[in-house]
Amino acid sequence: MHWNMADLRPADRYRLIVNTVTPRPIAWTVTQGANGGRNCAPHSFFNALADEPPLVVLGLMAHHERGGDKDTARHIRETGEFVIALVSEADAPKMNVTAADAPPGTDELAVAGIETRPALHVKPPLIASAPVNFECRTWQLLDPSPRSTVVIGEILAIHIDDAFMSADGRRIDTQAMHLLGRQHGAGMYVRNTDSFEMKRLAWPLGGD
Repeated sequence: MHWNMADLRPADRYRLIVNTVTPRPIAWTVTQGANGGRNCAPHSFFNALADEPPLVVLGLMAHHERGGDKDTARHIRETGEFVIALVSEADAPKMNVTAADAPPGTDELAVAGIETRPALHVKPPLIASAPVNFECRTWQLLDPSPRSTVVIGEILAIHIDDAFMSADGRRIDTQAMHLLGRQHGAGMYVRNTDSFEMKRLAWPLGGD
């Protein structure tokens, strides 16, 4: 079968995309509005883009059906700052709480009982239990449609829990972080602990 995207409703395009582009890493995104109000929400339209400058991308379903930006998009527009935490399996229940469609202005960090600590370069806090936190500043913001906003963020700093670093700071035990990703369908997740190794081939193929 094939589908012409121009012929589909946005919800049907979304269903096809999320059931085929898997696994997707989760950006557990913390923002803080100009008035100091905090927000925390997970987003799986997320990935790394570049290392010079170091860039990540967030695809936000940014607008409420009742009108106006959701808190994540609104805060990023107001301040240009956000923190992305990666989600470990231990944090899955709290992350799931922050995924609820809470009313605007809700502090999901408080509702979910999430411990935070100050960031160094931005006002939104880090998630203390996350194995990795990225402090980010908006590099470019795009509004492809009334339904969505794309945020390209520059990573200002990366915080990695010492438990996952070698003594010399050069090696990262990513698998030990027990990170989660989104998979097909609603409520489906995947662990990063089931992996295999395949060495990258040198050119010419079959050479010494």
